[in-house]
Amino acid sequence: MAATELTLRETLRLAFEHPLHWLHKTDVTLQAPDWVALTLEDLRAGDILILNAAECTADALQEAQRKNAALVIVIGQLSQPPPHLSLPLAVTEEKVDKRSLQKRLLAVLINTRAAAIERGAHIHAQLAQLEAEGRGLDGLVQAMAEMTARGVILQDKRGGILAHHPSTTLTAIWKDILAQFSDLRPLPEAFLDRKRVGSQPTIHCQEIGGGLACLIAPVVVGEVARGYLSLIGVQGEFDTLDYLVAEQGGLVLAIEMARNKAIRETEKRLKGDLLNALLQEILTPRDARLWLQTMGLNPQQAHVALRFMWDSPAAPSRRRLETIINGEIAQRGLRAIVHPMGSEVICFCPLGGETNRPQEAIALAEAILRQAHREYPQAVVRCGIGTPALEVGEWRVSFSRAGQALDMARRLNEKSPLYYPDLSVYRLLLQLEHSPELIAFQEEILGNLLATENPQEFLNTLEAFFAHNGNLSQTAEALYIHRNTLVYRLERIAAITNIDLDKPENRLAVQLALHIYRMTRPLEDR
Repeated sequence: MAATELTLRETLRLAFEHPLHWLHKTDVTLQAPDWVALTLEDLRAGDILILNAAECTADALQEAQRKNAALVIVIGQLSQPPPHLSLPLAVTEEKVDKRSLQKRLLAVLINTRAAAIERGAHIHAQLAQLEAEGRGLDGLVQAMAEMTARGVILQDKRGGILAHHPSTTLTAIWKDILAQFSDLRPLPEAFLDRKRVGSQPTIHCQEIGGGLACLIAPVVVGEVARGYLSLIGVQGEFDTLDYLVAEQGGLVLAIEMARNKAIRETEKRLKGDLLNALLQEILTPRDARLWLQTMGLNPQQAHVALRFMWDSPAAPSRRRLETIINGEIAQRGLRAIVHPMGSEVICFCPLGGETNRPQEAIALAEAILRQAHREYPQAVVRCGIGTPALEVGEWRVSFSRAGQALDMARRLNEKSPLYYPDLSVYRLLLQLEHSPELIAFQEEILGNLLATENPQEFLNTLEAFFAHNGNLSQTAEALYIHRNTLVYRLERIAAITNIDLDKPENRLAVQLALHIYRMTRPLEDR
């Protein structure tokens, strides 16, 4: 970049680590000056003049104005307010001597590219130091906001906001900006291919409405975009410093995100080992409690098992399901154990006070199924929820019952999470599933009906009839048929099965047979 292309604002932002405190404003969009003077004797029209606070007298400022200085920069705090002049005047609180500051400004004016490289290295070193000190994503984002005086947002690969910090000018509308960035819609289309943008990372400037724009840089780990860094400011005001912070910030954030990911993976493996040990009952109660405490879990808190699995011919990977589950858990701030096991993903969710019916866990499962459907509309996820385990020794029971609920969710084609106590009579039938008497009972009650040309119409009629407690009008309405048509069908069913549905014991027998049929019929027929 040639010196003539620099504005005064960009020169000052590249040269100073912290914003100047303006006493008398100037038009910072003007072209940058050619020289920086340290004394009034060396000052020429259009130059920047640097003065120590002790040198900044009323006479000195009047002389600088007479010589048409572009700007006077004062190092240190003034002992008294300056006179009211039209001379642009700013104060820096940086602890620097005049000669060093002159060299820094001249370096920017004379060789902008070299100055930008040096400033970029300095920015990287500053952020890397914060990362080494354990300031985390929030600390890094805040530092970038302070460096640039821009709002800063860090998103994960799916658009979730990991950290953010507003600029002073955006504080009043920051909530609206965050709402706009709550998904990946503000990203350029090219950025949605995470592998491509990871192999060829670029910084992109994009309008976001309201006179604002954002500077977007991918956060690349292992040649894949793992997140996105956005600087938000007034449209048309982004400069070299903003690009440097976006570039170097993305690099340091990648290190921090990779470190966080490694920590999470280690925690997941340890939690998985713990869960296997608990389910296999190879730990004493004391050892189990100690391990739970070490993992940051409360052994005195009730937990409940949730078991998930894809149930589609061409389902996404188990890893994708695990990612969706972890994402929903993170949004709720839960300290849960999530562990893949075979084709399933197991989750032990902590409970509050609601141990009679774990509504929080049920709501979590429902949210996971909704998110899975949003991301993969053609795939189906099943979920079974066990009974609350009030102590560590009951985790295995909760796990087993969640498995039975998951199995029934598949068999019954249940789209919602299935809570074990809600299985009702199926809990009994599952215990008798492999008994020859069970199938014989179903065959005796429904055999002739299943052998007809269109058995499903009769089965649907019976299920609707029982669902509405034998109310003919409500059943006919649910089936979208005339009441007389319903009566005729019920008469046909009675004739085919030789069962009088007016008798309560016969109704119970037919209902049980229907439950057995739903539970035992082949999966491909459901």
